[in-house]
Amino acid sequence: MNSFLRHATRSPRPFPSLARELQREMSHAMRSIDTAYHGPRGVYPPVNLSESDDGYVLTAELPGVSPEDIDVQIEGATVTLSGQRKVEYAAGDGVAIHRRERQSGHFRRAFELPAEIDFDQARATHKNGVLTLELPKTPAVQPRQIEIETR
Repeated sequence: MNSFLRHATRSPRPFPSLARELQREMSHAMRSIDTAYHGPRGVYPPVNLSESDDGYVLTAELPGVSPEDIDVQIEGATVTLSGQRKVEYAAGDGVAIHRRERQSGHFRRAFELPAEIDFDQARATHKNGVLTLELPKTPAVQPRQIEIETR
């Protein structure tokens, strides 16, 4: 048995530098995934999007964001949600912040839907920090049933 194999079988961690490198790469990958989901500053709201035959419903969690600070735009089949979350922090003499997880800043998310939206029928409501968008499809893309005539 060569010396490398003897060392590898005795050591509980035969490749410590490889293990450190792998850990570093995994940490970097997890930070990248977190940034992609939350955005670079963590203020992008999480959303749910569902579809029915008639249209779409998009809900966005926006706690602490007033409706005046939210902008919704529809262009064709693209819905853009943007705005600003303002978080006040205590500041001044004798105040020390121990943890700051709630981020302030601008956010913008765009969603390309499979079908165009009937802009005139779209509705937005804001309740308890949740924005709900009801986005009906244009009549041209909604399914229609054709009656069969008998002769």
